[in-house]
Amino acid sequence: MGSSESKRSERDEISFEEDEEELTDELRVQLTRLVAYAESADVSLQQEVAEKLANEAVKPSRQRQIVDVGGLRLLLPLTQSVDMEVRRLAAHALANLSVNAENQITMAGEGGIDMLVDLLQSEGINAEAVHRQASKALANLGVNAVNKEKVREADGIPPLIYLAKSDNISVSVEAIAALANLAVDDTNEVDIARLGGLEPILDGASSSHLDLQSQSARALRNLSVHPDNKIAIRKLNGVQTLRELVRSTEDDRIRMQASRALSNLETEMDEEMHSHK
Repeated sequence: MGSSESKRSERDEISFEEDEEELTDELRVQLTRLVAYAESADVSLQQEVAEKLANEAVKPSRQRQIVDVGGLRLLLPLTQSVDMEVRRLAAHALANLSVNAENQITMAGEGGIDMLVDLLQSEGINAEAVHRQASKALANLGVNAVNKEKVREADGIPPLIYLAKSDNISVSVEAIAALANLAVDDTNEVDIARLGGLEPILDGASSSHLDLQSQSARALRNLSVHPDNKIAIRKLNGVQTLRELVRSTEDDRIRMQASRALSNLETEMDEEMHSHK
């Protein structure tokens, strides 16, 4: 009883000043305490700390600070917790931290990509929430050119394609967003198509869900550069799908991305027509 009350007291003392912009000595102490507390075997304590770090990591001014005081040393092991909620909160914190370009490099260097790929394959109750956050983190990490290759080497593309087929829209949106970013790489572009990624992305483009349409159109733009992919997309009636999306959408950005994908595909069609004359 006394021990439980002591832990509760320690947790209740953890707070941040919302208007603090600089990394003061007090803030460093608070963040360092969070990291230390989360190394506890107490699952409820791990949950609380991971949630606090996830909330703090939304703030741009905190994103690098958390990493500087050892936040990754805490969060990355928590992705392997037996508790699904701890995994989700850790993945959520990593997704927020990975918005920062410097953190993208640090996270990859400390093994974060492999751990996030493992999270994509989590099983059990509430696993979809873990899948969503892990996909979001990989989408952010995949903005970095070197990380695109590292995700491929960690075999991250197949589970992302699998999740792109999810009936849970929030999961498929994040998985396709990750694939769209990874596709800005010649090898990844071919691999995504070869491994079956075009079908769920084209299905997403035909969806009535705005976010799914948006990420799918962006992915198709990036996947329609390689000649082999152009052929594959056309065989899957991708030109018709994209034309319908351009015609039906009221969103300017979706229309632009779909139009650019069409332009990529139609350039290849024009070249084929000329070669057959």
